[in-house]
Amino acid sequence: MAGMMKTLLVVMVVAMPGLELTRAECTVDPSVKAESKLEQEKLLQTLSPIIGQRSGEVQDKHDNTYEFAVCSDLPNLPGVSLAQTGKTPVPLGYNNQTLVSSDKHWLMLTFLGGPASQAGCNGSHWQGHVVFICDHDQDKIEMKVLDDPNFTLKFSAMFVVRHRSICSLSQKGLSGGAIFFILLLVSFSLYFTFGFLYLRLVRGAKGVEQIPNRNFWFRVGNLLADGCETVFRCDRYCGAGERPSSSYSGYSPIDEQLAQDLQDGDRDSALLSP
Repeated sequence: MAGMMKTLLVVMVVAMPGLELTRAECTVDPSVKAESKLEQEKLLQTLSPIIGQRSGEVQDKHDNTYEFAVCSDLPNLPGVSLAQTGKTPVPLGYNNQTLVSSDKHWLMLTFLGGPASQAGCNGSHWQGHVVFICDHDQDKIEMKVLDDPNFTLKFSAMFVVRHRSICSLSQKGLSGGAIFFILLLVSFSLYFTFGFLYLRLVRGAKGVEQIPNRNFWFRVGNLLADGCETVFRCDRYCGAGERPSSSYSGYSPIDEQLAQDLQDGDRDSALLSP
């Protein structure tokens, strides 16, 4: 029994380093300030569900092939997540020199520490950029090379990966404006419902008398009617028509308007009588 336990312990000690290499997570570059480092480490947690997944080899228009493993080591390349593959693999950056940036719908990993550029531009080194974009329908790592025909990305290689895990960065829930209008609608509904029940059950109101504060709401309706008249019938009330603008006294209820029309009709009849 003791021999079996010793053998099992040896197997675990040997196996665990290999497991650690395949699941090695990305580490923010040491040059990053402490405050920014904490923010970037939180963003890296977004990739936790897909750590270890590989894209397989992808090819650009120049027949160069690349491979990417999400914050884990590529075969025979310890500490490297992104590399140009081939007979002689070229790492484009290392896991322990990672920068993270994001927005609502994307997250970008920048791997530093790539080989020095052969152009000799002040000792510049290659960098690898992998942009994760939110895609609710994508659950596999499928990487595409971002072509750069104008060579705006000097000593950099950029790739795009669409995956649903990044969608967690998107803003969840309702916006502030939507919440405000919902609260406003609920408040008005409660106001009219309880006001209607109170006037009907307690005061015995009937018909339009059941509307709470009906005089106020009637005035609001009259004011809205006046505004519509002024805006959409300006030819009548802005001096362009036969009726002068000063003669318009605003909206009035139908019964008052009818009485006024009858009074004007009687006056006209008196003027025409012999």
